[in-house]
Amino acid sequence: MTGHGLWRRWAARALLACGFATLLSGPAWAQASSPLNVVASLQPYGDLVGRVAGDRAAVSVLLPPGASPHAFDPSPSQATALANADLVVMNGGLDAWLLRLVDATSPDAAQLVVMDAISFEPIEGHERSDAADHDSHAGHELANPHVWLDPRLAARAVDAVAAALTELDPAGADTYQANAERTRAALAAVDAEVAELLAPVAGAPFVPFHDAWVYFATRYGLDVVVTLEPFPGREPSPRYLAEAVRAVRQAGARAIFAERQLGTRSAEVVAESAGVALAVLDPIGGAPGPETYEELLLSNARVILAALGD
Repeated sequence: MTGHGLWRRWAARALLACGFATLLSGPAWAQASSPLNVVASLQPYGDLVGRVAGDRAAVSVLLPPGASPHAFDPSPSQATALANADLVVMNGGLDAWLLRLVDATSPDAAQLVVMDAISFEPIEGHERSDAADHDSHAGHELANPHVWLDPRLAARAVDAVAAALTELDPAGADTYQANAERTRAALAAVDAEVAELLAPVAGAPFVPFHDAWVYFATRYGLDVVVTLEPFPGREPSPRYLAEAVRAVRQAGARAIFAERQLGTRSAEVVAESAGVALAVLDPIGGAPGPETYEELLLSNARVILAALGD
């Protein structure tokens, strides 16, 4: 189905969901004392937003565990969650589909696009964001969008979240600031722990499935030799896979890393052809995988260490 066809289907579902949401939500005065409703596109942001908000917000995550944001079709129930949102937190780039859904279901909700809200040194990505037609979200459309996998950038996102929540709920400013400080301290601690874990494999050839890991690899000194699926959700050509096998052999890589959210066929073919091990990473998390941000980074670091270490 074309992008326009998908959009028409999303819009129809969203409008239907909005109708039910209006019936269920009741009069505005009945909701006045309720916590803020915050919807995050991805599990890492859901975890971080929940920690900053504490009990002053109810936080839900749109992307189901195990699903890829590169090929996601929202359901009517997810549209309903958006219809009730006070704040929508998204990464930018890979979840640009959410912009249109928000426009249809909750145009008055505040939006926080992390890639627009934080300062960072962009790494060029293979993906072009389809958010470029939204003037307020086009700043980093050519940058690799997987910024949350560097905990230093995630800490900046925490500050942006605290500011967005404070703007909606000024009475909670002290709570948001204190929670943000605690969360930043936890991110600094896990950053140090991951750096220590991966120090023995610093400089090692690293072959991830797609380009989710460039910020992580830059932070922890891994050498990205090649990615097996240069355009997420699009099967690589046999010629590209043959070139990838050659690159893996020439670099002396010890393993190839598939991903939980994407098919493993290409990775299996390259690993077998190159004669190296195959391991599985998870850049997003969510039950039954890692649910907290720290668990996400540490579990992936341990997989990488086990696969690349002596």
